[in-house]
Amino acid sequence: MCSRPPPSLAPERKMKKFNIRKVLDGLTAVSSPSPSPQLGAKENELIPETLQSEHFQLCKTVRHGFPYQPSSMAFDPVQKILAIGTQSGALRLFGRPGVECYCQHESGSAVIQLQFLINEGALVSALADDSIHMWNLRQKRPAVLHSLKFNKERSATVT
Repeated sequence: MCSRPPPSLAPERKMKKFNIRKVLDGLTAVSSPSPSPQLGAKENELIPETLQSEHFQLCKTVRHGFPYQPSSMAFDPVQKILAIGTQSGALRLFGRPGVECYCQHESGSAVIQLQFLINEGALVSALADDSIHMWNLRQKRPAVLHSLKFNKERSATVT
């Protein structure tokens, strides 16, 4: 049960009277687009804003999901790494949860075969443009160690 103190013991509060209409008129006057006589000429001018393609730069920040157009796959049972090659020459490496790496072949040709060199920390990739690349996986960012480009012979499989 809530009880109020007797009026003689209650502190005196003075309520300000205000007119809601004046408050609303003040708000509409502030937000109205009509120029006020107090503002300078520069503040009344409209600033032209034009957006151009030079003002923007697109960049890929995140890759998620399964690689687009996978063309080959290999698994290293010792290091537990899965490598997936794509039609665009991309190479995705998946390890433990949260461990993932993206690499791209310079030629952009389709990866037709992948083979891990067990206990060597290397991956061999064969591309559709008759080139073979050996990737070093022992560093933080995988990089191509050696490349071979066949002119007359056609590379079919890597064993």
